[in-house]
Amino acid sequence: MLSEWYLLSLLAVTAAVASPCQPINCSVDTALAGAYVNGSVSMVDNPLTHFDGPKTGGFNATVGEDWSFEGAAADGQSAMAFTLTRGLIVGTVGGQRALLTAVWPNGTRFMESMWADVSTVKVCDDMTIATWYNGTSGLNWTIEAAKDFSRTIVHIKSANIQGTFILSPISPPVYPNGLIYPDLRGDNKFAPYLWWVESVPVGVVEVNLTIRGTPFVLHNGIGGRERNWHSFPWAQISARWDMIRAQVGPYSLVSLTYESKIDGQTYFSAVIMEGQKVVFRTRTLAQEVSTTENYGSFDLQYNGNVRLSSDPAATTPLPESRHTGYLMEMVAPGTGEHWKFKIDYTKCVYWFPAGKDGRVAGFAGAVKGGLVGGAQFVGRVSGNAMEKNL
Repeated sequence: MLSEWYLLSLLAVTAAVASPCQPINCSVDTALAGAYVNGSVSMVDNPLTHFDGPKTGGFNATVGEDWSFEGAAADGQSAMAFTLTRGLIVGTVGGQRALLTAVWPNGTRFMESMWADVSTVKVCDDMTIATWYNGTSGLNWTIEAAKDFSRTIVHIKSANIQGTFILSPISPPVYPNGLIYPDLRGDNKFAPYLWWVESVPVGVVEVNLTIRGTPFVLHNGIGGRERNWHSFPWAQISARWDMIRAQVGPYSLVSLTYESKIDGQTYFSAVIMEGQKVVFRTRTLAQEVSTTENYGSFDLQYNGNVRLSSDPAATTPLPESRHTGYLMEMVAPGTGEHWKFKIDYTKCVYWFPAGKDGRVAGFAGAVKGGLVGGAQFVGRVSGNAMEKNL
């Protein structure tokens, strides 16, 4: 059964289309392709800085920042993801890029990397408008996001892709330590040289795209969006990670486990929400157990039916993932509550090399679980992962 917050969010999606906002009192940050400075640049660490604003004090030869979006169909058989990036991108210093991936129910996949001449982030009193533009290719992607995160519309226009991505939240914006934005105690630095915040941890997704002439539609799907900014390239600082966002029964949840190449530690964050209320949060080193503080685990599973794999049309496919999903457990010693969720992949969106050390994937999935000893629910998952090469 769909939760009340989920149903209310469907109504909000319609309102998002019918009631466009006009920006008020805006500041503008512009980045040009190929422009960078020598030396160090500052990274935004202030917890009260709006999640959608620029997160770096310029760009040098190593810094990058991302706006990342995901969506999966209600049946888990189609999904998509896209990221808008500024800074260092796969060796391109001062890059401005849009990357979109998608998979249809029949298994057909699409992935395209598109380069912009300029990106502009306009932060206003009531909304944020961010644009990636290329006058030669016709690329023109624009994020329009309400300041309170209640509405996000991405207008997508390029040679091969046209349409909209609309996201309406069923959960509040949170920091990695699970506090709701804005909060002075919020901590957006997750691991060495990596900052991460969830603008919309879980939301209702409506996607209406035409990709190379073929419709790609998600109706009442599940998804979300986040921000990442990093001092050095992903492949240089990351050994592996597993990230999921899910809606299951009355719960929405977001979790990330991340192994750092910098210090060898594995960092873990998990947040469970009911509507706009956080009911569980933890941020620890992975597999830490406590008798007094909240903790959790995020274990790989190997007995499912779907593995992460290359595009069936690939001429040189990569090895499939060793795992097929996850088992998550979250424990609150103070209340005695114990949640358990089992996640199985249902569709692989993309699977490509991440430097020489690993492979990166996006996926849709199915989830089952709830409070141990209580009612159990089923739902849907969207997420991404990096698996180490053996």
